[in-house]
Amino acid sequence: MKKLIYRISGALLFLMFLTTFFQVLARNVVHVTAMWTEELAKFLFVFIVFLGSAILMEREEHIRITILSDRLPASLVRWHRLFVQLVLLAFMVVFTWSSWLNIINSWEFYAPSMPWFKLSYLYMVLVFSGILTLCYLLLNMARVLFPSRFGADRNTTTG
Repeated sequence: MKKLIYRISGALLFLMFLTTFFQVLARNVVHVTAMWTEELAKFLFVFIVFLGSAILMEREEHIRITILSDRLPASLVRWHRLFVQLVLLAFMVVFTWSSWLNIINSWEFYAPSMPWFKLSYLYMVLVFSGILTLCYLLLNMARVLFPSRFGADRNTTTG
């Protein structure tokens, strides 16, 4: 699954490059402003960011503040990680549900410069990323609770 998301992100990045390159050529060579290129590049960037954030959650590589977890005794580090993951899980449930509601509420609206692009498409990647992140969070929680069954705990020393 990770390789597929890496490939999709790579393809989206390449498409974003082509869109931006076309925008520069159109503006400087043909002297025509293609407004849709800027908007499409922004949407592609959003897609890449949210797919990448799900992958970061699987590896537990998001930015974190460790001032508390670094000072906890070893016996509490595991429970602190589990608590943080539970809070993240609650946030991601609300995030995913809200993104789903945005899909429903914006189904009839289109991007201003791209009449073929429904704004709901933008929210679809948020729902997909949210579901993927929820799955990775559950996997990481299982790794914390049952390290022998779900593989070695990745962050036993870092909290």
